[in-house]
Amino acid sequence: LGQALWSWTSALGRLPLAPTRPVAIVASPTACGGMEEPTASSLRGVAALQFLPRCATLVQYGGGDDMRQGEALLSLPLAASALPPALKGAVAHAVNAALAVAPSAAAAGQFAAEHLPATWQRGDCSWDVALAVVTEPGLGSGWANLYWHGWLFSDPIPRDAAGLYAAQRFPLCGLWEPIGGLGVFGVTAGDVRAAGAGGLRAADQHIHKVVAYAGGDRKGTLKLYMEQGFDRDSAEAAVLSAELDCDQYHVGSDSARVALQPAVPGGAAAWVACVDLGPADVEASDRAAPRAQLTLLVALSGADDSARWFRRWAPAAGDEAPAATARAELAASLGDAGLSDAIVDRVRSALLAT
Repeated sequence: LGQALWSWTSALGRLPLAPTRPVAIVASPTACGGMEEPTASSLRGVAALQFLPRCATLVQYGGGDDMRQGEALLSLPLAASALPPALKGAVAHAVNAALAVAPSAAAAGQFAAEHLPATWQRGDCSWDVALAVVTEPGLGSGWANLYWHGWLFSDPIPRDAAGLYAAQRFPLCGLWEPIGGLGVFGVTAGDVRAAGAGGLRAADQHIHKVVAYAGGDRKGTLKLYMEQGFDRDSAEAAVLSAELDCDQYHVGSDSARVALQPAVPGGAAAWVACVDLGPADVEASDRAAPRAQLTLLVALSGADDSARWFRRWAPAAGDEAPAATARAELAASLGDAGLSDAIVDRVRSALLAT
């Protein structure tokens, strides 16, 4: 029954209404100058989105209710200057390349042509930068999905929760400059599940609300569970659980895959990028300005000493410490985290950017 409910709600989550309706996006405090100084907890996720952080993270989505979420050990805003200019230029070039993909027999080409607008204005794009440390979601599985749901949807949910049943984006996603066991997924160039490697590929990132009454109403849902072999008490418990969760959103899908085999000890790292150009079927004049989120992503084995170190680490002034203060503290102590020298050098450089 659970699989059936997931299939049903996943289909509803792909209704055309939500992705074609323009959604106003509030700029992130790390994207634009002049906004309030971000804190160490600015990227904390919304509870309704399963606390997915407002930057990149790792999950493993196998379809239906088969989803494993990596433990977000750290999500910290970085200064805009932490993004290397050459990387920023490479991401912008990759957007141009993705939009130039003509419809073809290749699955990736068809997907891009269907879901991406024809043009974008680079000069209007905001650039958001973060550091994230996360455990691999499926131990030894060899792959994971890059998810940006917390960044894509955290702002509309508190504002529109009463009327927002489902929403969907097809951002461009990819990774650059991998260290260790974080890299390109698969060997088939046309595999639409893969994130771009040194480039960008469109990915399905959607949400839809938990549906409490799959049978239409409470009575019908109780009957549906009992027809599946539940006794009355078990059916009541299942419906009550769904009612308590009905302010939550499910997330999907199996896209933006990367290969993942973090070294133990030492970890793996890469810059990962997500560029949201807005829905393809909205007129350019009505479409929100493009925005990009780049995360310096560090992936660890959950049982590694490095993961335990990050679980213990916290800014001296707590979560509400200014992000700049937290970055300086982390940079000073990073040598004790057990990361590889290459990852320490890259992360420390990003933390000390001003």
